[in-house]
Amino acid sequence: MTLSILSRRNALAAGLGAFATALAGRTDFARSQERKLLRIGMSAPNTTMDPHLQSNAPNNAVATHIFDTLVNNDAKSQSRPGLATAWRTIDDTHWEFDLRPGVTFSDGVPLTPEDIAASIQRANDLPSTASYSTYTRAIKSVTSPAPGKLLIETATPEPLLPNSLSRIRIIAARNKDLPSSDYNSGKAAIGTGPYILRAYTPGSAVVLAPNPQYWGQTPPWSEVVLRIITNGGARLAALLSGDLDLVEQVPYESVERVKKEPKLQLIHGVSSRFVYLSMDIERDVTPFITDRDGKPLGNPLKDLRVRQALSMAINRQAIVERVMEGNALAATQFLPTGGAGTSPRLKPTPFDTVKASALLAEAGYPKGFRLTIHGPNDRIVNDAKIVQAVAQMFTRIGIDAKVEVMPWSVYATRSSRNEFSVALNSWGVNTGETSNPMVALLATYDVKGGMGAANSGRYSNPAFDAKLKEALKMFDEAKRNALLAEANDIAFNDVALLPLHQEVLVAAARKGLSYRTRADQYTLAMDVEPGA
Repeated sequence: MTLSILSRRNALAAGLGAFATALAGRTDFARSQERKLLRIGMSAPNTTMDPHLQSNAPNNAVATHIFDTLVNNDAKSQSRPGLATAWRTIDDTHWEFDLRPGVTFSDGVPLTPEDIAASIQRANDLPSTASYSTYTRAIKSVTSPAPGKLLIETATPEPLLPNSLSRIRIIAARNKDLPSSDYNSGKAAIGTGPYILRAYTPGSAVVLAPNPQYWGQTPPWSEVVLRIITNGGARLAALLSGDLDLVEQVPYESVERVKKEPKLQLIHGVSSRFVYLSMDIERDVTPFITDRDGKPLGNPLKDLRVRQALSMAINRQAIVERVMEGNALAATQFLPTGGAGTSPRLKPTPFDTVKASALLAEAGYPKGFRLTIHGPNDRIVNDAKIVQAVAQMFTRIGIDAKVEVMPWSVYATRSSRNEFSVALNSWGVNTGETSNPMVALLATYDVKGGMGAANSGRYSNPAFDAKLKEALKMFDEAKRNALLAEANDIAFNDVALLPLHQEVLVAAARKGLSYRTRADQYTLAMDVEPGA
């Protein structure tokens, strides 16, 4: 029995739940399921159930439960089969994909190539300041030359296309024109993934149930509750009390407390999340910088010497040791040196307040200036503490720095509108190399071209752009990585942003659960297995 869009909406409105409706007529499936509830404490809220509206980790992680992708990104950020079982290049601008047979949406309607084409087009075109066009920018056409085959033509050579496609979640073509509100209500939240949406309360919880139509292995959980608890202490308290089974982002100061609890286990994992400060380099007058008397000053951040001074004022190792309690690595670039596309020539910025003050004076600011640093207080591990620490470091070189932090749901919107002068951000480097953050964070902002989608400081450097575009077309991995390294040299020597650190993931769970961490830091029910 299939579930129509109308009946799904009415079921949700009536409080009956899409889960019960979707399973009507499928008692064989229902009887095979023991009621196994999984409750996960999430550290940051997703802001939508629309899988194409705004690209950030909380949104993408939740959407992964409901919507499949052509290519899966595994725990180590490697491309694996998804809705496509295999893929190959025909030539430099044509890729052929073998589609998985027998896949249906959660309402029983078969998946078609038209659904995939519509999803890619919607992800590319949907207006958003945190756009998925970073991943779709090169796609020229999507066709099906034969049953079970998909042909994607790109406008230019795109050697990392499979990885890019792991970001584009597949919806039903018939829902492509529905507004995001219909995804939030459940009306359009119909995918081919392992779970279906049962309920969504923004900022509070997402409730999921198994998709009885799922083509893969049946989930072991009869219900999954993703509870949004942004306060780390409250999140851990809920785990200690037995109200949760697993929590992400354990407060580092609570690690020893978890170790002493016999019913709990700590879980460490390597993370690819890069934490940094973005700077408004574009505007001639930036809104949150004034002179020491509060009068308009223009934009000191346009001067390389000022950006160098700010970088030298940051004691990254102190942040790692004191704020992050050792659960991070000081950063010089997007990945630790030695990673694909990194530059061995980039060295850690020396912590030198004397030289930093001299650079400020040389740039014409001997008395410094006033600066407000903005950041979220519930998204990045220890985000508010990081911003406070950096502000204190800036004061040591004569900058009157203050801090303003806010919930992620507010901050993400304001940051995407480029409202801030200096702001704390992070990026999951989930391609295994550095081209993705370079395209998103540093390339000259170009909405139609899919470049610079998350370049909130509007950094622009023609030499960097040219080197990056050359690298993006290169199929030879060694040559591509060398070009990316050169592009990194250009941007980080130009202090396009202020690198801080790479996070180390620390989660906790009740004993008996098996949990596999991911480099992208997505917390997925699919990675949690019940104990024997």
